[in-house]
Amino acid sequence: MAISTRHRWLNGLLAGTLCVMAACVVQQASVLMVADWTASLARQDIVKWSSKKADHTPEQWENARRALEAASARLPQDATLHDALAQLHSLRGQQLWTTGAVDSPEVAAYAAAIVHQKTSLRVRPTHAMAWANLALMQYAVYEETDTLFASWREAARLGPREDDVIETLVYVATEMWSVAPDDVRAWVEVRKPGLSAQLDAKQAAQ
Repeated sequence: MAISTRHRWLNGLLAGTLCVMAACVVQQASVLMVADWTASLARQDIVKWSSKKADHTPEQWENARRALEAASARLPQDATLHDALAQLHSLRGQQLWTTGAVDSPEVAAYAAAIVHQKTSLRVRPTHAMAWANLALMQYAVYEETDTLFASWREAARLGPREDDVIETLVYVATEMWSVAPDDVRAWVEVRKPGLSAQLDAKQAAQ
C-alpha cells in the first residue's frame, strides 16, 4: 500500500513537472513567435526602404532596430537577423550621408552595420552576398584596402554566378579602381568586357 501510494505521489509529481515544462515551452514558443513576427515586419520594411519603394522616419527606423535586436537577443544564431540589422544601419548611413568624413555620423552608422555583418558571417561564413555586403560597407568606412579586398575575394569565390553578388562586387571594384589589385581588375573584365578600358581611360584623364 505504501509503495502504491509512493508511486502515485511520484507519478503526480512527474505529471506536475511535465505540465510546468509544457507551460514554459508554450510560453517560450509564444515569445519567439511574437519576436519572429515583429522581426519579419521589420525585414519587410527594410526591403521597401532599400528599394526606394517607401521612405522611413527616424521613429520607424528605431522601431525596426528594436524589433530586430529583441529577436536577435532571443535567437543569437540567426544570421538573417544580423543581416537585417546590417542593412538597417547601412540605410541610416545612406540617410545621414554628408561628406563621408572619417568622424562623420554616416561612417559611424556603417561601422555599426559592419559589426552585425561580421556577426552574421561568424554564424554563416559561406554566404556570398553577406561577404559582398561587408566589402561594400568596408568601402563606406574607408577600410584598409587589403581588408576590403579580402572580403571582396571571399564573396567572389563563394558566389561566382550570383547576379546580386556580381553587381555589388563590380560596383566596389569600380569605386576602388585606382587601387584595385590585378586579379580584381581581371575578374571585372571577364564579367564586364570593356569596362576596364573605360575605367583606365577615366583614371588617366583625371
